[in-house]
Amino acid sequence: MNKKLKKTLTYLLFLAIGVVLFYQVYTSVDDKEKLWEDMQSAHWIGIVASFVMGYLAIVSRGIRWLHLLEPLGYKAKSWNSIHAVAFAYFANTFVPRSGELARCAALNQTDDIPVDELFGTVVSERLVDFVMLAIFMSLAVLSNLDAFIKMSENFQLGDGGFPWPLAIAALLFLLLFFALRKKIAQTAFGQKVISFFKGVLNGLKSIRKMKNKGAFIAHTIFIWVMYFFMAYVIYKSVPATQNFSVFECLFIMVAGGLGMIIPAPGGIGSYQFAVKLGFQALGHDGDLGFAIANIIWVVQTGMIVITGGIAYIALLAVRLKKDKLKEESLPKP
Repeated sequence: MNKKLKKTLTYLLFLAIGVVLFYQVYTSVDDKEKLWEDMQSAHWIGIVASFVMGYLAIVSRGIRWLHLLEPLGYKAKSWNSIHAVAFAYFANTFVPRSGELARCAALNQTDDIPVDELFGTVVSERLVDFVMLAIFMSLAVLSNLDAFIKMSENFQLGDGGFPWPLAIAALLFLLLFFALRKKIAQTAFGQKVISFFKGVLNGLKSIRKMKNKGAFIAHTIFIWVMYFFMAYVIYKSVPATQNFSVFECLFIMVAGGLGMIIPAPGGIGSYQFAVKLGFQALGHDGDLGFAIANIIWVVQTGMIVITGGIAYIALLAVRLKKDKLKEESLPKP
């Protein structure tokens, strides 16, 4: 099976999972007319604010990336970095988990920064974001402990037994790799892997060597505050959810984030399913949760597609201009 066919089949599988989840949630709605009424009740100001806040998070993430590149001796243009991040979200919407490499490749083509070191800074970002996610999750769980326990029961998969066959296979692979590590390192593939991980390690070290740590922390906090408020303004714009507390909204935000772990393209189906469970765990109407999830999903997906499409065109224009200048600088025969 060639790689393109394998990727296509994998994508179709994940898409099917998302569509099935969405269909199950939709068919479970008792009053379809009320569902559409709840969705249409969102005030346009809340929708616009959510759109803008979502993009501001992308802008801030793009600028934050520059602070990680600076200790490595690289300087990219701000808009190239922002557009690369926007393009990453765009890519993730259609091909789950492809965004990290897509944005590294994009900035490599516009600013000539090695992909391996770019990827190392992305790993650094993920570590920092994991800490922020842990903080948000802790606040959500501690403020809604009963609801979290109730929702966790609905997320359980299988009998909960330890996957011994998988663990044994992983252990055997590690032992074999350790025994043959010197021979593997001498191959061309091994050299490429070593070079790649050296670049990743340099990227990880960029946090420690960063000069302006204050700006990096400020951008990190701003990004996650925007993640919260781009959903919060939607809750406040819908009459049925206007009285939700901050901690209830935070809990539902975390629930939706857990749903996004399922690699359905753009989180379709998985996000709606998780938000509905979050609503039900808090004692609210699950159908209302489905309606709110649809509003947020449509607004944010629309934002990603629009800004990501513009970013792709902008990056392409930069690349073409760069190639043209390079061609003109070559000596003519």
